[in-house]
Amino acid sequence: MKIAFITIHVGSNFGSTLQTIATSEVLKQLGGEPICVNYIPPRVTYKRYWNVAKGSVLRFLRRIIFFPFLYEETNRFSSYLSKYCKVSNKIYADSDFVKKCPKADVYITGSDQVWNTTHNEGLDTHYFFDGIKGKKIAYASSIGKSSVDEQELKWLSQYTKDYHSIYVREESAVDIFKQIGRDVRQVVDPTLMLNRDQWSKYASERWVKEPYLFVYLPYNIKNKQICYDTARKIARKKKLKVITYSHSFYKEPLADHTYLFIGPGDVLSLIYHADYVVTNSFHGLAFSINLNRQFCLYMPSNFSTRISSLANLCGLNERIIDGVISDDLLDKEIDFSSVNDIIQLERVKAITYLSHSLSNK
Repeated sequence: MKIAFITIHVGSNFGSTLQTIATSEVLKQLGGEPICVNYIPPRVTYKRYWNVAKGSVLRFLRRIIFFPFLYEETNRFSSYLSKYCKVSNKIYADSDFVKKCPKADVYITGSDQVWNTTHNEGLDTHYFFDGIKGKKIAYASSIGKSSVDEQELKWLSQYTKDYHSIYVREESAVDIFKQIGRDVRQVVDPTLMLNRDQWSKYASERWVKEPYLFVYLPYNIKNKQICYDTARKIARKKKLKVITYSHSFYKEPLADHTYLFIGPGDVLSLIYHADYVVTNSFHGLAFSINLNRQFCLYMPSNFSTRISSLANLCGLNERIIDGVISDDLLDKEIDFSSVNDIIQLERVKAITYLSHSLSNK
């Protein structure tokens, strides 16, 4: 069975890259021949990169200086993805999507914020396979918001009416679809479908030999200082080195060490071997849970429903904090035995749903 799936996979985003690989692996396990539709939305094109600099000589000069780093990083992430996942030829927003989309027996809209109109800068119908004739399934697709307006409800109703099955990533998305009369089911993010042993083959070798705490704050940081105050408090108590990373040559002064210009396998390794993780990221949370890492979590400045949904599912809401970590929480370690049982049940449920949808007409 040939399967073409579309997701948010382009850009220097650790979680997006690994969830794309995980989606591909799950579909392979079900006997499919998956190919990722290499759709490049306008917001991550080089054209957009240069357009931002228009009207300012200073911004243009900064763009010239940073372009080699962007180019190298883009290649680093795309090469890593292509190593583990079959990817189609590039398709741009102004291309003939229907003509260039790989022909398949099934078309799957995958995970990440594919249906988030804020993140996608408006309605992007490519993420609904608009114009494509064939069986369509949504797997762990995310709206990313707790509520949407009437216009978005109309769009969801219109562009998902020909979907055979819809499985979403957040509880809030289930409630949103109820408003348009669609009975959809919640499933876990694809990254949680692979276990710790399976993820080990995608991780780089261990870099930090001593015990350490990894700070993973990729974006939407409300208060970085508070996050690092917590990291320092944990590090002092547990005698850990504070490690973080950067997409550029910028070193984080609040950390003991910053790893520069690293890729998805490197970030995965830093979480995999960490003694503790401080994060504000959905995939930082997902991998901390999946790899059984002690962690505390800050909410990002927006799109937080996916985080609260996963924390609630696993009974880990107390790990969400908004100030410096308390002494009580610092001394309380997560017992992952019950969490692992929950995730395993969710894996079985998701596989059952997806297998049923793929096999039924």
